[in-house]
Amino acid sequence: MNSSSSGPTRTFVLVHGASHGGWCYDRVAKLLRAQGHQVFTPTLAGLAERSEEISPRINLTTHVNDILSLFEREHLENVFLCGHSYGGMVISGVADKIPDRIRNLVFIDAVVPESGKCMNDYVFPGWKLIPVLLAVWLLGRGYKLTPPPPAWYFRVNKADRKMVDQHLTPHPFASLRQKISIGNNADRIASHTYIYATNWGFPPIVEQFERAKARPGWKVFEVESGHDIMIDAPVRLAEILSGQD
Repeated sequence: MNSSSSGPTRTFVLVHGASHGGWCYDRVAKLLRAQGHQVFTPTLAGLAERSEEISPRINLTTHVNDILSLFEREHLENVFLCGHSYGGMVISGVADKIPDRIRNLVFIDAVVPESGKCMNDYVFPGWKLIPVLLAVWLLGRGYKLTPPPPAWYFRVNKADRKMVDQHLTPHPFASLRQKISIGNNADRIASHTYIYATNWGFPPIVEQFERAKARPGWKVFEVESGHDIMIDAPVRLAEILSGQD
């Protein structure tokens, strides 16, 4: 399929979630590139093929700067910036810095953060953070969330669970506890989209989905898949992404 049959060529930056890497978007990127689109699937510092970089210094700001550097290095404009899960924190930080270079901000079963909150506030509220902290200190030398949650926890389809488990890596914990500081700059972005995975049902993400539905002007989609939509339903995800304004 060429770009003439799929509409105008677009630029996508696909940001992964916790313990994942750019690898998780391989199927979606292949589909989008086959339509003539430009696609970037960066891996954030300390994860996947960059796992040897993991250190106590890697935090949310590090990951936001990873994506800002990509925009500068590749001279990106008019971008469809997409974030999965924790990636919603990252793209929100980026959007606050360079809203005029983003055409559509896309949250894929992700957190849409409020200023002053961190990822842990959403996914490990209150006492639920205690066993996580124990794991970090006992198994992760005080700065790594390890072992990563297994694929079955994300409701990944059974055929792909072994592959996903082989790719998941420990996550730099400081990135989950750093509170984001953002203003209203993202409101200047022309389009906002939320894509919800119906088969996971994790309460904090369900809440994010409900909030997205209530936001004026946001486009909201439901996909029958586990949390890793890009693994479970790559064709549908590529279809939604390529059909956005």
